Amino acid sequence: MPAARSLRTGPVARLAGKRGFAKRAPGFAKRALPRAPVPGFPLLWIACLAAAALMVVTGGFGTGALPLGTRIAFWLLLMGWNALKWQALFAWGVRKPGDWPRVSLFGTIPLNLPLPFEIWLCGRAVGVEMQAVPVEVWLGAAAISTGIFAVCWAVAWLMLRRMRPIRADTGLLARARVPAGDLAAIEAEDHYCRIHRRDGGSALIHYRFGDALEEVAGLDGLQVHRGAWAAADAVEGAERDGRKWRLLLAGGGSVPVSATYAAAARARGWLRATR
Repeated sequence: MPAARSLRTGPVARLAGKRGFAKRAPGFAKRALPRAPVPGFPLLWIACLAAAALMVVTGGFGTGALPLGTRIAFWLLLMGWNALKWQALFAWGVRKPGDWPRVSLFGTIPLNLPLPFEIWLCGRAVGVEMQAVPVEVWLGAAAISTGIFAVCWAVAWLMLRRMRPIRADTGLLARARVPAGDLAAIEAEDHYCRIHRRDGGSALIHYRFGDALEEVAGLDGLQVHRGAWAAADAVEGAERDGRKWRLLLAGGGSVPVSATYAAAARARGWLRATR
């Protein structure tokens, strides 16, 4: 006689399976999807696609004689590769809207210098031998980059305009009587926010953490936990807290770093153990 099996079948088992999936799905989505958008995405890719379309139509860099299919493949390949380069730079260097002009200018020369070689390489990839004149290529790249950056900078400017300024009269810092220059961190505690000062003191104010984040969006800092924000120049080091990290602040305080925001904190050079 075969051994009895505890497998459930039929509608009850399917319902239990659906409930288990429903419970697991949000956790998976939290781990798989980043909370913070990648700087420049998708605007950069849309701008590069538009530039590729313009080059296909106008036959830029002498590609007008190529068959249409080959021309499209060449420009999609070239602009896609350059979009990837710039996306990596923006992801590395852009932390707030005011970083866009500096990071864009910083990358203009090193990222555009290899373009003549990239044009030759992309030509070979689509079966065409292309010889690029470096000066012409660099001038054309400068024109294209200027157009793309103009769009990115315009969006950054609009983002800054939409940001809620630090309200000196009614905002969180005013209620806590903490000048922006003395702010070390903000930490959520239930329906309250604890404001850490750089002298080691703190104040607990009844305030929404989301509103506090909007008010300090113009300051140089970073959200490092779903309930913690740290000012950049108040971070003095980091320490391990089991498998997680805590940032050490000026004045002796500390705030936790969650796995969701660890990569961003590491990119700022904050996650280097000091004790």
